Amino acid sequence: MKPLPLSQLPAQNIKAVFSDLDDTLTDDSLILPQTLQSLHELHHKGFKLVIVSGRPAGWADALMRLIPLDAVIFENGAGMMWREGKKICTHCLAENKNLNVQKTLLQKLFDQIRAHIPEAKLATDQPYRLFDYALDFNEEPPLLKPEQIDWVMSFLEKQPEITAKLSSIHINYWVGKHTKLTACQFWLDRFGSALSINSDSIVYSGDSPNDEPLFGFFPNSVGVANVSRFLSKMKSPPKYITPSEGGKGFQELAYLLLQKGKP
Repeated sequence: MKPLPLSQLPAQNIKAVFSDLDDTLTDDSLILPQTLQSLHELHHKGFKLVIVSGRPAGWADALMRLIPLDAVIFENGAGMMWREGKKICTHCLAENKNLNVQKTLLQKLFDQIRAHIPEAKLATDQPYRLFDYALDFNEEPPLLKPEQIDWVMSFLEKQPEITAKLSSIHINYWVGKHTKLTACQFWLDRFGSALSINSDSIVYSGDSPNDEPLFGFFPNSVGVANVSRFLSKMKSPPKYITPSEGGKGFQELAYLLLQKGKP
């Protein structure tokens, strides 16, 4: 089903904003001043703010300390950080917590990928990851070709115990079945009732295939315009779409919520 224009989003029902980070809040890898201002204004008006990202645990800690967020879900649902007063709490959601065993397997798979695609490389944020491996295909050169990306995804999806997800910049893979969606459900179970927030009162914004389960789960899901290049392959596309791409699209969503929302 083709996404509806953002203007049709029932913004008056929204109490919380869950959002992907890369290419949803960012433009050319940067959070623009206007996007950061949108986050501050949403926070000031009372919206709960949760970033749902494939980025590492190390980034999550920095984001929590620099931006007025209520929580950050990191490494595609492996864990979550949230704020309790001035304290930042962390909870592991990964199913297999034996990190040495996990990393041995993940490295072995990466070595097999490199044997087939010598130019394949890990993301520069890999040292700050606890639970997953991130193969960089579109963040820093050299970039991988579409057929190489398809080969890697096909290879990883055949591996027992492994979950692999495609973002706009990385292929993330890990041991276990946790996902961005299972982490969002954890947030709802832990905080939703006390805040009178359910899936109907959350808007989720994203841009890529690893957001698809969330597009399907949340009735009010929004794709920034750059999601269009993936729509033909999505079984669960976003319900709404912004006029603009990336952070500018998120700014349009924030403006609508600030005008019509009543958290």
